[in-house]
Amino acid sequence: MRKLLFIILAVCLALTSCAKGKSPIERNEKEKNVSFTDADFDYNTVDKVSEMYPEALNAEYKHFSIRSDVQIDKIKSVKVLSFKQSNGFLFDIEQGLIDYLNGGKIDIGEKIEGVEEMGAYHQMNADGNYPYFIDFDGGSIVWIKNGYSESFFLPNDNITIERYFFSNSFDDKKYQLKDCEMSINEAIAISRDFASALKEYGYPELSPYEIRIDKQNGTYAFEINMVQKNNNIPLRAANCGFAGRTSSSKDIFTGKLKEINSNPCGYTVLICSSDGVECFRNNENVFEVYEQEEVNEIITLRSALEYIDDNLSENSNYEVEYIGLENKIFWNDPATNLYYSTPMWTISLYNPTEEKYYYALLDCISGDFSFYGQ
Repeated sequence: MRKLLFIILAVCLALTSCAKGKSPIERNEKEKNVSFTDADFDYNTVDKVSEMYPEALNAEYKHFSIRSDVQIDKIKSVKVLSFKQSNGFLFDIEQGLIDYLNGGKIDIGEKIEGVEEMGAYHQMNADGNYPYFIDFDGGSIVWIKNGYSESFFLPNDNITIERYFFSNSFDDKKYQLKDCEMSINEAIAISRDFASALKEYGYPELSPYEIRIDKQNGTYAFEINMVQKNNNIPLRAANCGFAGRTSSSKDIFTGKLKEINSNPCGYTVLICSSDGVECFRNNENVFEVYEQEEVNEIITLRSALEYIDDNLSENSNYEVEYIGLENKIFWNDPATNLYYSTPMWTISLYNPTEEKYYYALLDCISGDFSFYGQ
């Protein structure tokens, strides 16, 4: 039962726990109201917005500085998208997928009828042996090859020592893994090959998003988070960055994000030896576009950054380590199984005093602003 509890906690707590930490945005705690400055946003056509990135990156801001390695993916098209989950996706292809992950034929056993919220699922070696996997119809899966990789994949403590966003520039450092040295770019290449193989089993094209360097007992591992993209814009949950669908009282969500009903989504691979990918997880986000509406004009990046800057407390001082336009899934309608998203400027801020990360989100159409701690 140790493994069952471990995985259920790892997957399900990711849907229900809340972020902690003091929000630096000024607010009235007694009334639980947020006071924002008046919005006067600059809009421009989508085809012109990327040309204005240098102006935004080189501007000076009162409450944050932008790291020199920050680079921003160019955008050519912006759409408001709704998605449907690929019902029956995993159970239709799981035998081939599990065989591929394990490098040979394996008996996946009978489906288990779970509690109502979980539905049917498969689980193997729940009591401590390997390879371990648990998967749910629709696309959620956790697969772990061995005990060594599990110690990195499901640690009791935070073991991440460095992180890099794929869109930024970074040095191609090497790290000592279990049995070899490996560089960041070598690990990325392995994850790309893995993602390419997943396409044969019905997965969408995946791209590296964030690379985390984990350290434990003197050795390292690469934890690579990957995303599905539409029009070169990442698809992520509105609350990616902290484990939970429901924000804590310290976090601020406005506009469409006032109520979030959507699982954190993402694809994660772990590389801790020369064997390549030894753990894989994705959280219910094998999606297909259901409806789309073209957007002609959006808020410019500089206007978004200035608004965020104006709404940070006077004593705050942050480092911006990531900027991007992302489609943020914020709502799942259980009656139709449709997932709704909105395009948002997404800014990752680091507070060196607190040693804590925050996300600032600004809807590039409406200007609605949200902020939460990771």
